[in-house]
Amino acid sequence: MAADYFPLKEKTRYEYKFTSTEFEGEARINIDILEVKKKAGRLVARARMIFELRDSHTTEYTITRDAKWLTTADGVITGGRREFPLPAREGAKWEEYGDSSEVVSLSDKVSIRAGKFARCMKIVTMLGGGDAGKSVRYYAPGVGYILEEYNGEDKTCELELLAVSKAPEEKKKGRK
Repeated sequence: MAADYFPLKEKTRYEYKFTSTEFEGEARINIDILEVKKKAGRLVARARMIFELRDSHTTEYTITRDAKWLTTADGVITGGRREFPLPAREGAKWEEYGDSSEVVSLSDKVSIRAGKFARCMKIVTMLGGGDAGKSVRYYAPGVGYILEEYNGEDKTCELELLAVSKAPEEKKKGRK
């Protein structure tokens, strides 16, 4: 069976540190997979992203896995994107929004604060065909999105996984 580079597990929290030339300091970002439903041959996860720097900002979006793609409707560094084609395979290439991406490896080793990961998928994206910069991101099997280094003409940033845990219960919207 192929490695799952972006597991959609309900009630899972991914905690990241985020640095960017767009702000001073280090932001904390939590991405919670709130629920996962099967719809017409695809999995659709409802996710919540909590961005904390000096204040807190929360957004909800979807992550979809169908027979051909894993796609996010929003994200930390860029908005929604096709994360990678399925099944994940070395040499896979695609174009999106003027950017060209390629799965360059399924065997990278990555050591970050969350731990040491082997057999990671490495994706290199040439922004604007390479004229606008480059992004390199890593996904660990059984864990998911663990690291991204983005060097664009408009900003430079890094997102690094710190921990994976159980997401806190959602607050019910009820009447008082």
